[in-house]
Amino acid sequence: MKLSFRGWCGLTRGGKVAIVSAALVAVGAILLDRGWYTAGALALVGGGGTVALYFAAVVRPARLKRDSILTLRVTDGLREDVPRSPLDRLRSRGTPSLCDIRRALEGAAADPLLKAVVIEIAAPGLGLATAQELHDLLRMIGSTGKRVIAVLHGDNVTVRDYFAAAGAGEIVVNPDTGMLMLGVAAGGMFLRQALENFGVEAQTLQWKEYKGAGETFARQTMSPALRESLEAIIGDWKTVLVNAVAEARGRSPEWATAQLEAGFLSAAGAVERGLVDRTGYIEEIREELAGKDWEEQFLGLGRYLRHLAYQQDGRAAARIALIHGLGPIVTGDAPPAGEFISGERLAEQIQRAAADNEVRAIVFRVNSPGGSAVGSDLVWRAVREARKRGKPVVVSMGDVAGSGGYYVAMGADAIVAEPTTVTGSVGVVFTKFSLAALLARAGIVLESAKSSPLSDALSLSRTLTEGELTQMNEMIGQLYTNFVAKFAEDRKLDYDAAEAVARGRVWSGLAAKARGLVDELGGLQRAVAIAREKAGLKAEEPHELSPYPEPGLIGSLKLSMARNETPPVLGLIATALDLPQRWAPGLLQLLMRSRVQALQLWGW
Repeated sequence: MKLSFRGWCGLTRGGKVAIVSAALVAVGAILLDRGWYTAGALALVGGGGTVALYFAAVVRPARLKRDSILTLRVTDGLREDVPRSPLDRLRSRGTPSLCDIRRALEGAAADPLLKAVVIEIAAPGLGLATAQELHDLLRMIGSTGKRVIAVLHGDNVTVRDYFAAAGAGEIVVNPDTGMLMLGVAAGGMFLRQALENFGVEAQTLQWKEYKGAGETFARQTMSPALRESLEAIIGDWKTVLVNAVAEARGRSPEWATAQLEAGFLSAAGAVERGLVDRTGYIEEIREELAGKDWEEQFLGLGRYLRHLAYQQDGRAAARIALIHGLGPIVTGDAPPAGEFISGERLAEQIQRAAADNEVRAIVFRVNSPGGSAVGSDLVWRAVREARKRGKPVVVSMGDVAGSGGYYVAMGADAIVAEPTTVTGSVGVVFTKFSLAALLARAGIVLESAKSSPLSDALSLSRTLTEGELTQMNEMIGQLYTNFVAKFAEDRKLDYDAAEAVARGRVWSGLAAKARGLVDELGGLQRAVAIAREKAGLKAEEPHELSPYPEPGLIGSLKLSMARNETPPVLGLIATALDLPQRWAPGLLQLLMRSRVQALQLWGW
């Protein structure tokens, strides 16, 4: 009998251990028979030790007692994807990813061995769409009859944190935690006067009037068009929040509106208003649920994920590739730090998944403000090519999929967004900086020899002339036309209808669904369900959702080196702009290198 490599890979881990152990025992018996007693004894010990080690390290931790209680922690630094290299895991200091938490909560909903889920939320800095996905997952678990308790114990609880916690059946808050019920807002900085004070002049062109990224440098106040789009998003966010909280807490929308905009509240004040059920500590909840010997019943995320993996081990399942597109989109050399999308690398990953016969469908998770127009186009083309090869591609949008982030998604078979996702912004922006005044103050003179008056047009030593700006405007206008034409084709709209919802305008997921930019509302779970349907999987046929691709050692090291910590100065700037800190290096590179961008800086 010949055991192929594919057949070996299809065995359960227990089966592989049994084969290895049996082989060692057989070798040990042969060695003993031939008088090689030491080597034979070692082989026998190795065979028995392999089984014992497997039982102690894999089987025993994966077994759960009935009425177990899953406990999760959502804290600052929550990442979307799973760190897949040793250096990444060390750097994250064990912080779980949204992928891990999502998988655990989905498993918990159907697990008969669990009687309760306790989720601790401590200043996680969640985006609104991420908070909504957690809210919905907790509500799903509660609908199965399991007890779900959210514990809030950061110094301050924002509306987004509370939105996530409100999906639980019970909310407990630390007595010293402050509740910041301030509603929701979106906006950013306007730097024109500040730049001029430093001797920096910014020239911007934007297609079209709603394209807010250019206003950061070109204006001192928000334009009426941008304000219109942001106020529409805020209105949709408020509607979603009010309805979700009212339903979860069993109260009226009027009550929810008043509480979410109540201002600065103490924990005791939040209890009085009915926002939370009581004040308390995680230790009290543990004893309440399981007594003083709570260690026997409580299990953490890592152990529960091992339990789920053990249950799945060896089951034949259709493979669905999960590909992440996270952060600003760049081309060429990667930024020195932070989270970003390399257009070339991501396109290659999609192409590999499309060519992989074991992959039945692709779920493409996008959380990006956009960036390089060329990088966006590379990924868009890869998505289209995957579909041509018969591989379904379904996009799941996170907190933001704007401009280039929408560009990479619009060619998919289906797009799923949360109602609070920021998306759209079909438009292009150009930014050019001149440091002439700053250099003159410092006594620096830049001179160059050139073959044409245009040769130094992109130099930092001067501004563009009116003629050069006119040419540039025509060029990015053509990029905009191409963007809208592809958008119209992908979304099956005529050009005029596509243009009406483009114009650089951002939309909430709720509004995007009504206007045809996305197909359905929901989280990753809904995107996976659609991918199953498009792959032709039957209801009873299991699937495996696996991050793709799994990098080798060299790839892991490159990934880790590319994603080191964001420099503190850039982190402070990102915080001031209400951006994820890990996006700051990529955004800076875009501003200094690409200049022509499908980028949206507003509204998450």
